[in-house]
Amino acid sequence: MIRSVLVSLLLATAALAGYPPTPGTGTFTTIEGLEYATVGTTPLKLDLRIPDGAGPWPVIVYLHSGAWVTGDRTGGPAIRQASRGYAVASIDYPLAPKYIWPSQLEATKAAVRWVRANAVRFNLDPNRVGVFGTSAGGHIAAMLGATANHPEFEGLSLGNPQYSSAVKAVVDYYGPTDLLKMDEEKLPCYGNLSANSPYMPPSLLMGCPIQECEEKTATSNPINYVTSDAPPFLIMQGKLDCLTPWMQSQMLYDALRAKGVQATLYLLPTAQHADSQFDEQQYRQIVSDFFDQYLRGALPMRRRAVR
Repeated sequence: MIRSVLVSLLLATAALAGYPPTPGTGTFTTIEGLEYATVGTTPLKLDLRIPDGAGPWPVIVYLHSGAWVTGDRTGGPAIRQASRGYAVASIDYPLAPKYIWPSQLEATKAAVRWVRANAVRFNLDPNRVGVFGTSAGGHIAAMLGATANHPEFEGLSLGNPQYSSAVKAVVDYYGPTDLLKMDEEKLPCYGNLSANSPYMPPSLLMGCPIQECEEKTATSNPINYVTSDAPPFLIMQGKLDCLTPWMQSQMLYDALRAKGVQATLYLLPTAQHADSQFDEQQYRQIVSDFFDQYLRGALPMRRRAVR
């Protein structure tokens, strides 16, 4: 009963704001395989979904999961926003261990710059760009949001250096934050594995055993770069997540709030990593409402942590 009331209220909020609830019913056109940059010998591509109609459309850049070592631009929860009036750019980014940090962040920033450089061509709004990442993609999304004024991460040689890579909103689904603390924060369900192992994804991402290259690993922690100028964040995490300890999201939320950044944290009590619970209507609508507020201008969203 309580859940039904919550969903009804969320739908009512979306309706009052003048935007379609989730799922939307609008149509869109998909353009696949647009090359936005090249890293080494690897062309990086994105799939662009553009709502049908007048525009220009706000844009959501989607970053896939896969522990930085696998995954691609197909699929993902951001796609549903294309039927609600958002252009969605789902991108491939360089994968470890072939490409190590910060290649992933540099490529993502290049993708944002590409969006702005091609805004007129594809009827996009360059002033309304947000990012949505899941798991490893959530980590990169958080770094993107926290490092707008850090030229060392820009990778300007990847193209369109005259454009900004800053975003106006960040959605982070169960992304790691402080790789150096993952092992000490892990739940018992992680078993005998160690996040510090040189064969595990964090070390593959860094190109070195993370506890032996702490200084470099620290450059992948968004907490180290958060300022009061960071964009609003929506963070969702399961408290039974065996792969990304929930404290990783809590630490990021606390750091954002300490700097006065608009941040919302939802800790789902019984959700695991990439749990189907994240696809329940109430959480889908929360994401839609967040983007509506910060990329389109809807009703205010309160700062809160929900456990």
